[in-house]
Formats: sequence, C-alpha cells, structure tokens
Amino acid sequence: MIPTNPPFVLPHFSVKTRNTRKETRANRTGARRPKTMKVLLINPRMPVYLRTPSLPLGLLSIASYLQAHGHSIRFLEMSAGNVSLKKETLAFQPDVIGISTLSYLSSIDAKEITAKLRRWTAAPVIWGGQAPSALPEVLLRDGKADYLILGEGEVTWLAFVEAMEAGEDLSDIPGMAYLKEGRLVVTPQRPVADLTAFPDLDWSLVQPERYFSSFFNCTKMLYLHASKGCVADCSFCANKRYHQGCNRSRDPKQVMRDIECLVNGHGANGIYFSDELFLPKRSVRNELMEMLIEKDLDLVWGCQTRLGVLTKEDLRLMHRAGCRWILFGIESGCEERIREIRKQIDLSKAKQAVDWCKEIGITVQTSFIIGFPGETPQEMQQTIDLAEALDPNLVVMNILIAFPNSDIYDRMVAENPDFHPPQTIRQMAKKEQVASDQVTDNLSRVPTRELHVVHYFFQWKAFAGKDSVEDESFGIVKKMAGDALNRIFRHGLKGFVFGTYHSVRQFCTVFFYSHSFPGILKKYRLK
Repeated sequence: MIPTNPPFVLPHFSVKTRNTRKETRANRTGARRPKTMKVLLINPRMPVYLRTPSLPLGLLSIASYLQAHGHSIRFLEMSAGNVSLKKETLAFQPDVIGISTLSYLSSIDAKEITAKLRRWTAAPVIWGGQAPSALPEVLLRDGKADYLILGEGEVTWLAFVEAMEAGEDLSDIPGMAYLKEGRLVVTPQRPVADLTAFPDLDWSLVQPERYFSSFFNCTKMLYLHASKGCVADCSFCANKRYHQGCNRSRDPKQVMRDIECLVNGHGANGIYFSDELFLPKRSVRNELMEMLIEKDLDLVWGCQTRLGVLTKEDLRLMHRAGCRWILFGIESGCEERIREIRKQIDLSKAKQAVDWCKEIGITVQTSFIIGFPGETPQEMQQTIDLAEALDPNLVVMNILIAFPNSDIYDRMVAENPDFHPPQTIRQMAKKEQVASDQVTDNLSRVPTRELHVVHYFFQWKAFAGKDSVEDESFGIVKKMAGDALNRIFRHGLKGFVFGTYHSVRQFCTVFFYSHSFPGILKKYRLK
C-alpha cells in the first residue's frame, strides 16, 4: 500500500538540532561530512526449552553492512550469556536501536525490551524480521515499536540511518511501516538485494561458540546461508513473500571465507545451510563444492532442497565436499494436492532421490504436511503411503499451521467468518509454540484426533527406530533428543527445570497418541 499522506518527518529526536551542529561544522570546513551514527542492534531472548539459540545471521548481516558504510555498531545477544540491557544502552548512547523479531515467540521479549528502552533513551526503536513483515499492524500496536522494516533489512536500514542523519522524512524509504495519527502506513515494497554486493560478515561482533549444537555427524554445528529465497510458489509458505519468490546466491568465495573463519577460527565442525532452497544454480553450487574439496576442512554439512534440483552426480560431488544430510520438502503424496498447493514437483522422482542419497551415504529426511484445507482421510492415506514407501532415514510429518503472509492464511481469513485474526503478539506466539505439533485451526476433513495420531506416530517411529548415522546404531531421533537436552542444560538451572519439564511432557504426549488409538492406526495402516 502506497501512503497518500503528506511526507512524514522522523519524530522522537532533535534532528534539526543535530543538523544545525553538523552544518556549523561543515561551514567551518567548507564541506559536509556525514555523521557516524551509533546503532544498537539487539537479538531478543527465546525460551531455551523451546528453541535453542542460533546464529542471528540476519542481524549480523545488517550490522556488517552498516559498519561497512562507516556507522558504529553495538551488538547485544540477549539469548546467550548475561547482558545488562540498561548498562549497555546508557554506555553506548545509541542514535537508533534495532531489534530482530524473526518469530512471534521472540517478539514477546522484544516488546519487553522496547518498554524498558523507553525509560533510558529517546532513540527510535525499529523492529525487523519475518514476524513484523507478516503482521505489521499487530506488532506496531502491541509491540510499541516506532517503525518496522519489512523484508530484508540491510539496504532499508542504511537508508533509514542516512535519512535520520540528514534530517529527511521517511515517505520515500521503501520497505517500512509505522503508525501516523493511529493509522497504519506501509511504504512501497523494496526490491530484494543483490547478495554479492554485501560485505563479508563481521564475526567479531558475535561469539559463534555460544551457538554450537550437535546434529547428526557433528557436535559443533552452526547455521549459515549461501543463498536466500525460493523460486516455488507454495500456497502454505510465508517465505515466498518475504523473499519475493526468487532465489539469490551469495558469492561462493565469500561463503567459503565464512566457513574457514568458523572452522579454523572458532572450531566449528558442522554447518547447516539455512537456505530455503540450497544453491539451485549448478555452476554456483559446484564452485563452492570444489573449494570445500580443495580446502579439505574437518567439516560436515547439510541443507534442504526440492525434488528435481539435484542429479546423482550432484549428490556425489556434494558428498565428496562433506554433505552428510539433506531434507527434501515433499509435503504430500497426493498429486492433486501437489497441484493445489502449487508445489511444482514430480512425485515420481522422490523414491529415486531418497535411494541415491542412501546409496551415496547422505542421511535423508523427508518433510510432509497433513491437514491441508479440504484434505480427506483418503488423501492423507496417500501421503502416509508415500512416506512409508520412500523409506528415508527420517520422516517429518507436520500438521499444517496457516501462518500470516501465506496464501492459505489469506484464504482462511476470507472464507471463514468465524475466524478472528490475532490481535496481540502473545496470541500469535501461542500458535507458533504449538506449530506442527497441535491443530490450531483444522481446515481439513480429517478429524483433529486422527491428525494428531498420525503426526505423533511418525515421531514415535523415528524415536523408537534404530536407523543409524554412519554406523551409529543409537538411533537418529534419540541421538538428536539427547543432543537437544545437552544444549538446554548448558543454559543454567532455569533451562534445566523448564527443559526437563518440556521434554518429559513432549515424550508423554508422543507416547500417548502413538499407543492409545489402535483403531486409528489400523485405519491408516500404521504399524
């Protein structure tokens, strides 16, 4: 939506006073010198028993980009270690403050942080990430941020800081949202950026060791991205609007510098590429593979991709380069449903892709979704049959959650007059907390209990199974569960108490649903 109101000048700080001083200095020297702005960037807390901290890659990229353009950055990680927000804010005296709100769960802490910041500083507070991009009005009204940055933040952040430094208005800055006189204003969407134009990530701003976790073949795994976005048009996905339905790759040489820094400089031995679609362009992907093979680092890695992107030779090259796990997002075993959700994959290629991975030595996960709008028990049976027939190392059977910024959510709002969109951050956080485990809005024709039973059956099957990772017969999910508990216990007594409670409760829930309804299991031929 393009605002029709008059230009909006930045409030909350004395821009003209600062400009007068700046112009006085410029008049004395005969030239205008840009001011170095002090930017405080904050990564809020997440409940450690629900999601362990991971590298704040988006915030780190913004920090590195602003720093490369001459601005001073202070980075606060609230999830890892003891940080005094008040002490750091008063000592740094920021001109502007940014808070990452990737999820609705972290937005709860972001709201509390924003309220505290109001007591200590008049600097404007900006939220950014996928949560505000999906529900800007809810987060502005409930979270009390001054502005939101919608979509990727690097270029918009620089434009905002430069406008603030120059005392200019916001109406010409694409990719923002704010409230004016109680009315939501959303500026035009900013085109996605060329990732090769961004500077290297400045790893000195964070301590990567704080974010180590165990995963499959490694004990010190970190997340990293080599590309962003996905070319698919899936109706259930909110990411396509965030990245505007396109995939962009970083320079493989830059990615390799990141990997070498994390491995040689910080001791990482695993990388999970968090790309929505891992380097779909073969020439770019192969360039990175060749560098990984040449460097021969003590490193394993994994990624997620789509059916039909990788050939058997691609997989062999990736394995030589250290790839040890891949997740294929298949979503449904019903051809009609695949067309309905615009997944644009060929299900006939699924078995071949799984068999190739297992033959080569790559642990393969397959992801499915049940509970689509209008889905019937017969259709869900097709998904179950395909999941069983593929025989991957691990099946992830999710229950559909209709999240804002997806076509399915928009359809649910338009077609269901009884549905009331969330009005608070906490309402969305509650839905996100049970995402993929509990039915919040059953849009299918399958009874809710049957969705739960099928979902938890596959969780139990994965837990009880003895499938191995490179001859480790302990079982994939049991090993992952143990690693998760170890991560939780590293975060003190609170993490131990709440983590233990959450884990025991989750185990009991899985056991109950997977063992208490034999009639439902028989109906769907599950053993």
